Amino acid sequence: MPSAQQKLTSDGARRFFDYWDAIRGDDLVPDRKSFDPIAIRELMPAVTILEIWSPERIVPRLAGTGVCDGMGLDPTGRNWLDLQRPELREGYARRVTTQANHPCGRRSILRTRNVRGAVTRAEVIALPMTHALSGHKMLVSFFATLAILGYEDGGYQVLDFEETHWIDIGAGVPDWT
Repeated sequence: MPSAQQKLTSDGARRFFDYWDAIRGDDLVPDRKSFDPIAIRELMPAVTILEIWSPERIVPRLAGTGVCDGMGLDPTGRNWLDLQRPELREGYARRVTTQANHPCGRRSILRTRNVRGAVTRAEVIALPMTHALSGHKMLVSFFATLAILGYEDGGYQVLDFEETHWIDIGAGVPDWT
């Protein structure tokens, strides 16, 4: 089976995975208190932390400046599902809750349109965290633009999940893609 490093395309995603792997130590999943934004400050513009309240409520607790710039807004505190295309919400919620309940990494290739109309293909790596203070599960993610595909009218939107691959972090992977 390919390692996490072999599945990742961008240097930023590989460095992000290495940082996450280091902060978890001997644990399967690190706690939020171990995450230090200063340790990966050069990656932080492309990082989000989502807190999973339920399959219907996934709340961004942190969104990097690059993420906010591309979206044209700061999503912190909103329901992340409300920012997805309606036809993608159910599948996205299923990915997130499956990942939180079966701790594993996820690498997705997304096609998005930013607030300026640029349609991009991006690699996203999402990794689980716990949050002892709230009792909620979290996902910390890094977004790397791989290519600009063109331009079209419209505001920010995730247009499609082109592919998703699970990454075994020690608990196996779910049996769906």
